[in-house]
Amino acid sequence: MRATVVGGGIGGLATAIGLGRAGWQVTLLERQPALTAAGAGLLVWPNAVHALRALGVGDAVAAAGVPNRDGGGIRRSDGRWLYRMDGAALARQLGAPVITMHRGDLHEILTAALPESVEVHTGVDVDDVPTEGDLVIAADGIHSALRRQLAAQTKVRDSGQIAWRAITTGKFDLSAGGGETVGPRGWRVGLAPVGARGVYWYAAAPGPLRTTSPAEQLAEIEAHVAGWHAPIADLIAATDPADLLHHQLADLDPLPPMRFGGRVALLGDAAHAMTPNLGQGAAQALEDAVTLTAEVGSASTAADIAAGLARYEAARRPRVAALVRNSRRAGDVFGARGRVTAALRDLVVRAVPARVLQANAARTASWRPPAGFDAAVAR
Repeated sequence: MRATVVGGGIGGLATAIGLGRAGWQVTLLERQPALTAAGAGLLVWPNAVHALRALGVGDAVAAAGVPNRDGGGIRRSDGRWLYRMDGAALARQLGAPVITMHRGDLHEILTAALPESVEVHTGVDVDDVPTEGDLVIAADGIHSALRRQLAAQTKVRDSGQIAWRAITTGKFDLSAGGGETVGPRGWRVGLAPVGARGVYWYAAAPGPLRTTSPAEQLAEIEAHVAGWHAPIADLIAATDPADLLHHQLADLDPLPPMRFGGRVALLGDAAHAMTPNLGQGAAQALEDAVTLTAEVGSASTAADIAAGLARYEAARRPRVAALVRNSRRAGDVFGARGRVTAALRDLVVRAVPARVLQANAARTASWRPPAGFDAAVAR
């Protein structure tokens, strides 16, 4: 069987690995001139770790990343904890830790794991559904050209918030833990170590996208977080403007179907782009890839593929739809702009028992690869 995967990001690479291991001939088409990843840090939740283990790259990811032993949590700008997650307990419960790593490292690991049966073509623009292959997977991101063609009703929806991201080298004291710090006026900052790469940080704020220079944007961030707990100000001040990434926080509305006919599937951000407030975007693309492999990997006829795509959509769409909603709501809560609403947010978060918040995190990350995956790749 032959598959054409459009998009060489995390979801596309993972799908090519899965189907390649299942014995398919895979053609991977990427718009960029090379298989490279733009981005900064990445939070790899236990569900994503299990998907990566299923794909055979779990050890490489563990070696490249940093296990989040303290668990992180939510702090006020003065450093007072509103909630601390027990990372060790979560790892014991779910059988895998939360790992922070550079997105580029994960991309390189997945690229290196592509089976020989995967043929890669870069510098290829794909605006129409390819006619080649028994199966076509659109994994071409939030602005997917194939989704626009197949599901014109789905639009990219602005959340009203923007973000900056960077990885800063140097020594910074993170002994108190990473996680997210929420402040007034809708601003928040997250911190996480990424090993030898340095410290990953992001800042989110009310939109619109800034049109000023990166140096001016860094100065704006510094001004807003002046007086916040250490090491936020020092970390941002040490950032090279050339390393600063700036983007809109957006999702899809309404979500499109995840299959079209018996031959085309949507996957990852092309199917269910979500705001990053739950840290689940890459994880859901990996879940998609493993689930799709489980459902169609053993197919030998067009009818088998069509039936597998129906099962894939039934398994995936309810879960991702809930996460898109929950992530947007989390952004609204933690990005509260008014002083009164921000104070109310802090009171509510502190009032919720830690075990309840811990249980919510565990439910989000409790996914496991379907049993059919092992059967598909064992052929």
